[in-house]
Amino acid sequence: MNSTACAAYSLDAIPVRNPSPWSEGNSSPAREDAWERLAHALRDKIAVQMNEIARISRLKRFIAPQIADTILNDEDALLFGSHRREITVVFLDLRGFTAFTERAEPEEVLDLLKGYHAAVGSLIVDSGGTIVRFAGDGIMVLFNDPVPYDDHAERAVTMTLRTRERMRELRAEWSKKGWELDLGVGVATGYAAVGNIGFAGRLEYTAVGSVTNLASRLCDAAQGGQILTTQKTLSRVEQIVEAEAVGELHLKGFSRPISAYNIKQLRKAAAA
Repeated sequence: MNSTACAAYSLDAIPVRNPSPWSEGNSSPAREDAWERLAHALRDKIAVQMNEIARISRLKRFIAPQIADTILNDEDALLFGSHRREITVVFLDLRGFTAFTERAEPEEVLDLLKGYHAAVGSLIVDSGGTIVRFAGDGIMVLFNDPVPYDDHAERAVTMTLRTRERMRELRAEWSKKGWELDLGVGVATGYAAVGNIGFAGRLEYTAVGSVTNLASRLCDAAQGGQILTTQKTLSRVEQIVEAEAVGELHLKGFSRPISAYNIKQLRKAAAA
């Protein structure tokens, strides 16, 4: 066999591969079909991601954003096992709300609560607080769990002062409608057991301990416009706020009187 025949034989023996639909210059129907399949796949993937974002947004409207993020980023967090942590607890409650509900129409009550919750809720979230629950006009907030902050007491107190300022605007609007209400606040710092309570079909994230009871009782004792706290919390924030002693309070559930302080305002240097 001569060399020419060998060369021809060798070339014929090499299998010819089908050109890739992605090859440059290939405008075959196969390439166009491949591009179409890729485009459909990308559109489907984007649709799935957009649906997931919408689901997450809806979830954050029904539970605190910090809790939603923790659950979504950590499967073990679904259990929220009980753990001990120092927290600052805030209770907020409207003075005069019960009397208001006795004479107001249900729609008026709901309208007031919507405005109140919207105004206060945004301030709480912006400050890093976790809204544990809305109970009518009452709001319970935690700082330092599930998201930790070294300055949790400062964040809590600063939030309450901003909330009181916002309430002045709301009260002016309410007064035009004949609604006379004001805000009372209780703030306490201490250790609590934090985690889920409930059962498999309905879990609720909360904190249990003396500190939550103390914040609640201080809120009950607060007059309209007062932000009551204890020496422990005040010692964490006294460099940024001005406060006045209101004396010893005999609070339900506490065997000894509690020395309480009314937080009046941010110091000028802190407010600047």
